[in-house]
Amino acid sequence: MKEFITLKKMKLISLGLLLMALLQSQLQAQIVSINSSTSASRVSISSTAHSQIRWSIVVAATNGGNVSLSSINGTFFAPDNSVLGTISRPLQASRNVPRAGNTTFIFQEALTIPVTVIRKAQARGFGSFFFVRQFRDLPDNTSQVSSVRFNITGGSLGGLLSIQRVAMEFDDGRITAVIPPQSEMRARALIRYTGTGLLEYSWEIASPPGTQGQPFFIPLISRKQFLLAGREVVLQSPILPTAARGQYLLRLRINKPTTAFEIPLLRYAVNTSGQMRSEVPITTINLVRPGTDSTFLNNMIFEWQPVASANAYQLEIYTRPVRDTDIPGFKKRAPVTGVIVPADKTQLTISSTTGAHLLSGENYFWRVIALTKDGKVVGRSTFRRIHIQ
Repeated sequence: MKEFITLKKMKLISLGLLLMALLQSQLQAQIVSINSSTSASRVSISSTAHSQIRWSIVVAATNGGNVSLSSINGTFFAPDNSVLGTISRPLQASRNVPRAGNTTFIFQEALTIPVTVIRKAQARGFGSFFFVRQFRDLPDNTSQVSSVRFNITGGSLGGLLSIQRVAMEFDDGRITAVIPPQSEMRARALIRYTGTGLLEYSWEIASPPGTQGQPFFIPLISRKQFLLAGREVVLQSPILPTAARGQYLLRLRINKPTTAFEIPLLRYAVNTSGQMRSEVPITTINLVRPGTDSTFLNNMIFEWQPVASANAYQLEIYTRPVRDTDIPGFKKRAPVTGVIVPADKTQLTISSTTGAHLLSGENYFWRVIALTKDGKVVGRSTFRRIHIQ
């Protein structure tokens, strides 16, 4: 009986030793610290940014075994903890730790910061934002959070968008107009502002007979546009209605931000007294390059699609768009400069002599017209804006 008890004790001791060995073989690890640094902490309000981030994570292991570390995604936060965006790109690594002690994981992350994230932070009045990752270790499933900070440049820090002035005119520079039925005409608004942010606006028209008494406005188009800091912007209207004879009223309604002043209206009339005399059909010329709001470069190619009846083409550059008409007494603004080429050419480059008329830092508007052998216009393009460095 004594031998049986002794044997039983020995089995229990062996089982205990086995359990202790199993427990010791199971790795226990915990994240001790995370350090983060970035190669570029300043980002521009005007473009997508790129930065190299170094994440250094120290994990303490109580014994040997396999350690895994991961971060599922990263999140952009404003200083008020509101979410600006998420990067769904995991970081993960694992290694075998031979003995108890600390081990360090290094992650090198090439981060792309969308310009939408930067502008969201700026629009909310912040001059900085954070990129945050949560790292988790296995098998203990402990976690810690770390972040890097980015500072916004190219704008008034904390400066919300504020509209200072709105000037309205038609595309030929007039503030009133009398035009014939079925004419093509647009308007534009020159806006001066401070700060940065989202501009929400709509062009609205009151057509006859809705201009009699209290005007009845209906929207032509509604748009949203993000404005960078400290600049002017020109808003172009869609083609205005000219089918019905009578008086028209055009207004720009700014929905966001609110303005502290009343924006002036534009008035125009449609009747036969403004009838254009030219009966030559005008073909629309399709422009190929450069695109709208391009920056002028040396040897830049200006290209357009051909017009069958053209004997020559003329590229014209203006300080602002003009409206074409031969109404008696109406004097059209002359272009700043231009180039004429024969009809077998549908592209050209601007010479240094021609380009000498263009001032650095200014915006200009260019177009192409098609001419017959006797100088009549048989085709024209719309205007495109170009910036001179």
